[in-house]
Amino acid sequence: MRHPILLAGLVVLVGSLTAQAGVYPINKCVSDKQKEAAKYCGGVLKAWAKWDQKQDDAARDQKLQDALSRLDSKWTKAETKSSAKGSECGETTLSSTDMATLIDAAVASVVSAINTGLDLGNKSDGKCGGKLLSAAAKKCSSLLKAESKYIKKIAKAPETTGLAADQQAASAKFSSAWAKASAACPTTATEAGVEALIDDLSEAVVTNSTVSPSVSTEWANYLAPASVDYEGRTYTPTCVFDTPYYYYARRGSVNKLVMYYMGGGACWENITCSLGVCSQSADPDGAASLNAVTTGFGDLNDPDNPFKDWSWVFVTYCSCDVHFGDAEQTYSGVFPDINVKHLGYHNARVVEKWAREHFVNPEVVFVTGTSAGGYGALFHGGLHAEAWPASQLHVLGDASNGVITPSFLQNEFANWKFSDNLPPEIPGLVESITEGTGMVAYIEAIANYLPDTNWAHYTSAFDGGTGGQTGFYNIMLNDNNVEAAIPWWEGSCEFNSVMRQQTVDTAPLPGNYRYYIGTGSRHGMWGNDKVYDDTTGGVPTILNWVNGMLNSTPGAPDPDWTNVEASPFNVLLDGECSNSADNPGERCGCNDDCPGGSCQGEDVRPCPLLPPFELSGEDTIVNCPE
Repeated sequence: MRHPILLAGLVVLVGSLTAQAGVYPINKCVSDKQKEAAKYCGGVLKAWAKWDQKQDDAARDQKLQDALSRLDSKWTKAETKSSAKGSECGETTLSSTDMATLIDAAVASVVSAINTGLDLGNKSDGKCGGKLLSAAAKKCSSLLKAESKYIKKIAKAPETTGLAADQQAASAKFSSAWAKASAACPTTATEAGVEALIDDLSEAVVTNSTVSPSVSTEWANYLAPASVDYEGRTYTPTCVFDTPYYYYARRGSVNKLVMYYMGGGACWENITCSLGVCSQSADPDGAASLNAVTTGFGDLNDPDNPFKDWSWVFVTYCSCDVHFGDAEQTYSGVFPDINVKHLGYHNARVVEKWAREHFVNPEVVFVTGTSAGGYGALFHGGLHAEAWPASQLHVLGDASNGVITPSFLQNEFANWKFSDNLPPEIPGLVESITEGTGMVAYIEAIANYLPDTNWAHYTSAFDGGTGGQTGFYNIMLNDNNVEAAIPWWEGSCEFNSVMRQQTVDTAPLPGNYRYYIGTGSRHGMWGNDKVYDDTTGGVPTILNWVNGMLNSTPGAPDPDWTNVEASPFNVLLDGECSNSADNPGERCGCNDDCPGGSCQGEDVRPCPLLPPFELSGEDTIVNCPE
């Protein structure tokens, strides 16, 4: 029997975030369909109950046909109503024909089990068989009606649905009816066996009406419409130069969902946007490359990957505004005027709408992303709490610690109109951005406001490379000079100092927040195999830490989910040169075969080594002045 995670406190707090009152159209549509599935299941089993007593094939078949006709009609009506309100419910569930086929097959197993051992030519046997099937009909109908009520009310307050109580009541009534009907009945079926069949039937109906069967089990591409109405607002998804916006998704085998926000830099004025320091278009065939991902948490074939069986939605990035911009700008300056659409907020909201209409009520939602995508996860994570109010929500920003200069915050940050869409009712949230108190204040505000959610940061100590946190921070330190990203290492020590001050030295932090600072200079960990085995600096593996986060429930953090900092944190991990055709597999170091120090899967460094990077015995370290 299904037992949902009920997050009463979260729902009460999130209620104020809702842009429109009432039940979300998809929830209403799914609820109506589940209610009709309940009637269909009950009606079919009742038809068989009558048949056990009468063996009237024509009467039974007519009842079955009537039930099917009603299911078809009500299914269509529910979809029409939902479509009129801006949500297409046809893809959310099985078709009425397929749902009827699913239920019919399960009912056939129940009928066969109960009738085994009975002589239906014997009036007494036929009567007891009919009563047992009637009891099964009532339980199936009751379970699915309870699910229908739960899904309908979940957007307001799932704790008011009484799902668990309704399930228990249905089971108790079935047990009582079974005891009465089976006392002198020669069926070989057992109460537990038949109840399990009905529970499985109910679970199958719920799964196929809340986890969209239309989503492929392989990564697939989705083209966003030019205009989408969602929660009282019209969104226009697009990339920075007005090219089509695509996103990707795949369906897993468990009812859990990863919302992954893609990284890809950022731009904020004439020079940065003209030189293409960020991802500026969405690949219409991008899902094909995701199917071939073989590393880190992206490897869905690794038996140790906790997300291998989950459903995934990949929020593509091409707006250059860390997924939260809501502005169209014309930038003037050194280069010719450039028109830019920073509409990452539009893109992300459109993808959320699609996701909640294809994955209606996941048990768990894990929101994450790397680099710019980490900010997307952190800033949209709280909004996702409204979309999935009964799901356990975890938000992890990978390589997205919010280390920026005061000058950037004062002069360029506003170009994205970032703050306009932060929920103003959350104390301290808007102020964390507009008053420059930063990511620490943001996390404190959102994590305290949503105490039943979990929040976390991961970063390496020096997060280097031209596209790493140090690279962009060095651009800001040098008055938006993009060339400063090339000698990115020059900003390493200052980045580390500010990052640690924000992450380690700031207190108090909310009890539902943790950080992990790994050693070295790699930008991001999500797609890297070091998540499974790296313990350099005495740290637990990232895998164990993430599993600890997943196992942490409101008020009960798992012992493995702790604040982590490598010690020492300045040792670089070695790897293989990724750009040395003549010497594949060579250890990555400072030599001509590894220009730029680009190491496959491990830590970047300047080649030749330049301060603060230096050799210490066999190790490459970052040696910052005291």
